Amino acid sequence: MKIKDFGYICNTIDNGIIILDKDLEVFFWNKWLESRTKITFNKIKNKKIEDFFPNINTIKLKRKIKTSLSLNSPTFYNTEVNRYLLDIPLNNISSKFFDSMQQAITIMPYDKDSDIAVLYIYDNTLLCESNFKLKQVQKDLQNKNTELEQSQEELLRSYTTIELLLNTTMEAIFLFEDDSCTHVNKKAIELFSYKNEEETKKHAINDLISYTKRDIMEAIIDEPFELEMTKRDKGIFDALVQIKIINKDGKKIKIITILDISELKTKERLLAQQSKMAAMGEMIENIAHQWRQPLSTISTAASGIKIQKELNILEDKMFYDATDVIVKSTNHLSQTINDFKNFIKGDTNKVLFNLSKNIKTNLSILEGHLRTNYIEVIANLDDSIELTNYPNELSQAILNILNNSNDALIDNKIEEKRIFINTYIKNNEIILEIKDNALGIEKNIIKKIFEPYFTTKHKHQGKGLGLYMTHQLIELSMKGMLSVQNKEFTYNNTSYLGACFTISFPLVRI
Repeated sequence: MKIKDFGYICNTIDNGIIILDKDLEVFFWNKWLESRTKITFNKIKNKKIEDFFPNINTIKLKRKIKTSLSLNSPTFYNTEVNRYLLDIPLNNISSKFFDSMQQAITIMPYDKDSDIAVLYIYDNTLLCESNFKLKQVQKDLQNKNTELEQSQEELLRSYTTIELLLNTTMEAIFLFEDDSCTHVNKKAIELFSYKNEEETKKHAINDLISYTKRDIMEAIIDEPFELEMTKRDKGIFDALVQIKIINKDGKKIKIITILDISELKTKERLLAQQSKMAAMGEMIENIAHQWRQPLSTISTAASGIKIQKELNILEDKMFYDATDVIVKSTNHLSQTINDFKNFIKGDTNKVLFNLSKNIKTNLSILEGHLRTNYIEVIANLDDSIELTNYPNELSQAILNILNNSNDALIDNKIEEKRIFINTYIKNNEIILEIKDNALGIEKNIIKKIFEPYFTTKHKHQGKGLGLYMTHQLIELSMKGMLSVQNKEFTYNNTSYLGACFTISFPLVRI
């Protein structure tokens, strides 16, 4: 079968693209795959993929393709650690943990009538490494917290061994007796770049944090919390802080432990970027949906005036009408690309932007996908609301929530699928609500959906990072609030039940 002429675009994409039928016969193989597998398109064309990759799970792949074609929707072939779809070796420089490229695969219908599908292959080796390292760090933190609790119990039993205990941990530890610093361990001296213990003890703990956050040290007891701290040389680092207060021989002893989590925060930011890149396959699909209609319009208009010209019946009005349609359609294509470029472009500074315009741009990106799934969006937006923040990070959060609603509506087989978006100002806060009629979230899991790696999907369909990263973007990066609840509501005299995500930001009046 002759594949439609879009090879040029596919060969510029930094992902693997394969077009094959339900029997795994290959019809297209892009440059990305050629460079990584050393197998040319001409060599594999019209041949079975298992002839080149004998270890491939053909039964599973055929089942996924059949499912995608029958449902006319994407399916996912997400690999687990040390597993892959295509055996693509890595050298030791590329990865310290894996011998073969770790892959995530999205399967989309290409031609249902001919039982042909398209596979998008993403190299998520770096993401798998980050996840592995993050789990190791989390495990180390848990172990160190256990060690710290044991050390603190030992302090109560034997105060004479405190110097030894302080210096056996990897956290910086400060001891205060009646608000006077009496002991610091070697890690505290090293972490804050002081010369010796006496120099460190001259400074109160408040000297090590910003003035605006000093009240936090007194307000939070026992529970760990994150804080920016300052070194002797004025360098700033992210820290996990915990405060314990005990009474010993009539004295109040305050134990402050400080763990440098700068590396962990860096990996968390990397995870956020990887999560965004993992969504690129869905964005490419959305662009394809957006382009189909204008491309068809351009083709029809151009063919019409060509035929009329050949028959010598082309009138000026028909010519100008057709060219106007072509120009309008090409402008729409150009705007789609601009919207997509704005989405993938990272924010560096907070800027003033219109909330309604931001939401409409996001909806335009998803327009084709939502239309394909027969999902109606009802938007009630206050066009006057503006805020100073990171517009692209808000876009990623909104798209994550909309995709979550899209999946819930499809999974729950809702006949009249609807998503409602409202913006308004209440109690000096900017409110953005996104709700659907997908019957809501189960009560036993609704409190867990913002946790990392929590997912209600099959383990091969999702890694549980979408809503977690949405929570991180809104609350940590944008300093807003994100919550979710099941809500009953009425629309056009019909009662609905669904999940309602609420994003709020403080209203800053100029």
